[in-house]
Parts: sequence; structure tokens; C-alpha cells
Amino acid sequence: MGVSADKPEIQQKFIDKFELTFPMIPDTGKTVIDAYGAREVLGVTAKRSTFLIAPDGAVAHVWPKVKVEGHADDVVATIRKLAAK
Repeated sequence: MGVSADKPEIQQKFIDKFELTFPMIPDTGKTVIDAYGAREVLGVTAKRSTFLIAPDGAVAHVWPKVKVEGHADDVVATIRKLAAK
């Protein structure tokens, strides 16, 4: 799932534009963003980060600065690596 500080209307436009197939959660108060330490240096916007959450709820892996190209492949490879343990 994705979490964004954008208003739901803005998120929906993003979902539609990129044909996302996963839920986006609005976090306009930045509660979740702050809990994960994912706010930019100036505290205004959220960093594009990925947190892989294990079935037990623990954070299994963090990508603190996501670059879109190749990121999905990296996430899948990490999931497979962790699942093989």
C-alpha cells in the first residue's frame, strides 16, 4: 500500500494516471509519515521511501531514497531473498 500526505482527491488522480493496483492511504496529518521517519529535511513533504513489512508486523527492509527505475524489481528480489531464509 502507499501512504501520501496528499489529499485524497490528489491521490486519486495519481492512482488513475499511473493505473495503480494497490491502495493509497491519505496521511494529511503526516502521522504515519512521521512514525516511519519519512519526512523530508525541511519537514514539509514526505520522502519517497519504501518499507517492507513482514507478516509479524516488523519492518523487514527499508529503502530510504527510492528511485523509480528498477525499484519494483529490487523489492521483489528482497522479498524472495527473505522468504528463502
